[in-house]
Amino acid sequence: IALRKISSRRIEPDEHFFLDSIGRARDYRTRRYGTLPECVRLVWSESDRLPGLVVDRYGQALVLQTLTAGMDRLKPVIARVLQKLFQPDLIVERNDTPVRQVEGLASAVGILTGSGPTVRAVRFGNLAWDVDLLSGQKTGAYLDQQANHARVGRLLPGRRVLDCFTCEGAFALHAAQAGAAEVEGVDLSASAIERAAVHVARNGLQACFETENAFDRLTRYARQKRVFDAVILDPPSFTRTRARLPDALRGYKDLHLKAFQILAPGGFLATFCCSHHVDRDTFLETLAAAATDARRFARLVEACPPAPDHPVVPMIPETEYLKGFVLEVE
Repeated sequence: IALRKISSRRIEPDEHFFLDSIGRARDYRTRRYGTLPECVRLVWSESDRLPGLVVDRYGQALVLQTLTAGMDRLKPVIARVLQKLFQPDLIVERNDTPVRQVEGLASAVGILTGSGPTVRAVRFGNLAWDVDLLSGQKTGAYLDQQANHARVGRLLPGRRVLDCFTCEGAFALHAAQAGAAEVEGVDLSASAIERAAVHVARNGLQACFETENAFDRLTRYARQKRVFDAVILDPPSFTRTRARLPDALRGYKDLHLKAFQILAPGGFLATFCCSHHVDRDTFLETLAAAATDARRFARLVEACPPAPDHPVVPMIPETEYLKGFVLEVE
């Protein structure tokens, strides 16, 4: 990308500009939430007319990402502005995402300003959570799903739940907290499963977490005719390029086919796609094709958009990268 637009006027990207722009991003979220959550995305790149800039808050700590060469050069100015607007005790840089390589930028992780622990005990959704600012997922947690964790959990009291791609267990533990009868979480990452076990203990909940490929687990359960009242699918993106979209869609269809096969009548499928190359309609068509092949009838119960701190801009389709749906299956 040769050009990124930050204003319709001729401006200087100085401290005054960022005070105004980041202040407006904060005010938008305050209007949406009333009181900002303890864990919240304060700035979301193009969605806040600041391409390449991401700022997340975890309690009194901020995590900064500068994903373009232009924003990276302005990092000292941005850090000063964040200090003025939010008075954090710590600002951490998490510039370890592969997208920076496209800009010719090196990876960089560390403390920019302030002091204090880099593992923070916070309230994440409805749960007590430990966030590792230097090595946790993304900037520490998946903030875009924070509203959906509780939204899905409310549907699951008394149900047997399988959470695939559970990561650190947020969907599974919100289900357990809401009163699910049994909760099982699966993820390929052993370190993520270890973190999920920590979060189980911190919240005094009951759930089982195991390290395994989710496709393999679903295949085995289908063969064994295991049945669940709810299956949650929140996989990583199956493609980061449009050229591989056909392969990705085949993968999504196969994944959902397996999930439909192990759902009890009246069961819920909560499923998500985080690739902006797969639009809402295409994702729904893939779900419909999988349900048809599995000979299951499914009704759309609820759409699950990204959290309010990840605004969708209609003029920028990529901002609606996260799609989610809850289906009831007969």
